[in-house]
Amino acid sequence: MKIVQWMLLLVLFIGLPGCSTIESLLPASAPAASGTILYADDFSDPKGWGAVGNSGGSVSFDYQGLEIKINTPNSLYWTVNGKSYQDMQIDVDAVLLSGPMNDNFGVICRYANNKNFYAFIISHDGYYGMFKSIDGVVYPLLPDAGMQYSETIRQGGIVNHIQVVCQGSKLTLNVNGEEMASANDTDLARGQFGLIAGAYDLPGVDVFFDNLLVKQP
Repeated sequence: MKIVQWMLLLVLFIGLPGCSTIESLLPASAPAASGTILYADDFSDPKGWGAVGNSGGSVSFDYQGLEIKINTPNSLYWTVNGKSYQDMQIDVDAVLLSGPMNDNFGVICRYANNKNFYAFIISHDGYYGMFKSIDGVVYPLLPDAGMQYSETIRQGGIVNHIQVVCQGSKLTLNVNGEEMASANDTDLARGQFGLIAGAYDLPGVDVFFDNLLVKQP
């Protein structure tokens, strides 16, 4: 079991689309039919995503994909987009372009603000985890409070397909077509989706995301 270093990372918030505050005040609409595409993005147009570049790292759009670089040890960068949903299935491809394999990267769902969201992460050395941030305090969703190893996760610079399903109280992480873990939690009922990456003691993590698809589960 990998030590839960993720819980100790310095959180660096990247960006929200400008409409999110207004939208959160609107009444919730009825959920779409199962299988309905809520959002699709090949990142050829960065509209709606927060982007930043500084000495600590960056979120940018290169090679028709979304790229997150982490230049600061023990830090996280993320970006969110889209409307607020209760249930969603999020699919995305991700690959390590360069840097240490002891990293983390993945998907955010039910993002309310920079202190309240669910995060589903894997690493390029073969580990996965599920966490929630409530009022800025990070809690593990797996029973042993750790990161688990799986040979299903492709190590190094090989593309992994991540799928996250947030439906009712059930939260599920699938990687490359295989279920890694699921948990039940009711703290966050709805929110936006996003992408996240982080570095531990070794900076220089450079993760590339592509082919994002968000559907009604």
